[in-house]
Amino acid sequence: MEIITTAALYMTVTMDVEINPDPPEDEMPIDSERDDIMNFLTHNEDVFFKSQQKWEADLTVKEKMAIATNIFESSKLNFLLRFGKHLQRNHLQYFEQFTTICEPDGAEISLVLKELYRNSSDHVHIDVKNRRYAALLQMIQEDSYFSEIEMMKRNPLLYEQLVGQYLTDQEKKIRDKYEMNDQTTFVKILMEGIERDDAEIVRKNEEEKEDNQMEEEDTSDEETELSNGKPSSPQPSYSRWGEFEDSKQYKPPFKQKQKLTVTAEERKLLKEEFITSMYQSFLDGKDEDFNYDSVDNNSVYDNITEIEHDEQEKYFAEENSNDAEMKKDEESSEDELDIYMNALNQHPSVHQLSKDLQKL
Repeated sequence: MEIITTAALYMTVTMDVEINPDPPEDEMPIDSERDDIMNFLTHNEDVFFKSQQKWEADLTVKEKMAIATNIFESSKLNFLLRFGKHLQRNHLQYFEQFTTICEPDGAEISLVLKELYRNSSDHVHIDVKNRRYAALLQMIQEDSYFSEIEMMKRNPLLYEQLVGQYLTDQEKKIRDKYEMNDQTTFVKILMEGIERDDAEIVRKNEEEKEDNQMEEEDTSDEETELSNGKPSSPQPSYSRWGEFEDSKQYKPPFKQKQKLTVTAEERKLLKEEFITSMYQSFLDGKDEDFNYDSVDNNSVYDNITEIEHDEQEKYFAEENSNDAEMKKDEESSEDELDIYMNALNQHPSVHQLSKDLQKL
C-alpha cells in the first residue's frame, strides 16, 4: 500500500494556476458554515488568491469569494491545501464530513486535516501568548488596569502581605486618594468606594482562612508527634501553690502578629515581586473578571507586537552603531598616540637621556 505524505499532497497544488474568477452559474445551496469560512478568508489580507501584476488593481471581496468558491466546488482537498493554514480550528472541523470513504480524496483530506489541526493548535497558542503580552504592555502604559489600586483590588491579600503592611499612614493616604478629572462622576466615586470596601472584605476573609489553615496544620503536627510516641513539651503552670490546676482550662497566650521592619530596598523588591506576580497572573489567564476573548481573538494586538519588535530592533541597531563609532574613535586615538610616542622616542635628546639612565 502506497503511503501518502502531507508534503506530497502539497506538491499536487500549483499556486500559480490561473483560476476562473467568475462565480459558478448554478446557485450554490445555502451553507452557513461554508459561507462563514469564505467570509473569513476573503477578509484576511494575508491570504493569497491569485497571481497579479504590480499594475493590476487589487482583487475585490467578490472576486476573492468567486476564486475560493470555485476551488471549494472543484476539490475540497485542493481548497484545504491552498487555504487550510489560514483557517481556525472550528473551520477545519467543517471538513470532517468529507473524510469518509465515499467522498473523493477522503483519506487524503483526513491526513491534511490532521496536520492542520496540529499546526493550528501550536499557532493559536503562540498567537494567544503574543497578544496577551502586547495587551499587557499597552495596559501598563495606560496605567489603568495595572495601576496600584486596581491590582490591590484584584488580589488584596497578596498586596497586603507584600506591600500594604509596610506603608506609612501618609503613604496609604496618598494611595487611597481618588484622582479627579473631567470624566469623574458621583457614580464613579461611589462605585470606587464600594469596590475598595469589597476588596477589604475579601482580604480579611482570605487572611482568616489562611490563619485557620495554619492552625490546623500546627494541630496536625502535634497529633503526629503524639502518635509517634514523642513526648510533647510540658505546658507551663499558672496555678498558685496549694491550688488544683484544670488542664482543660489551659489557654496559650494570644500571639499578636508583629509588624516586620524592612529597609527601603527590601520594600522596593517586595513591591516589584507583587507587580510581577500580577503581570504573570494576567498572562496565565487567571484574572477571573477579565474578558480574555477581547485579546486572544483580536488580531489588532499582532500589529502592536510587530511595532514593539521593530522599535526594539531599531534601538539595538542604533546602539550597535554608536558602539562601533566609539570603538573606532578609541582605535583612532590610540593610533595617533602610538605615532606620537614613536616619534618622541626617536628624538636625539630623548635617545641620549635613555642611554644616560641605563648607565646609572
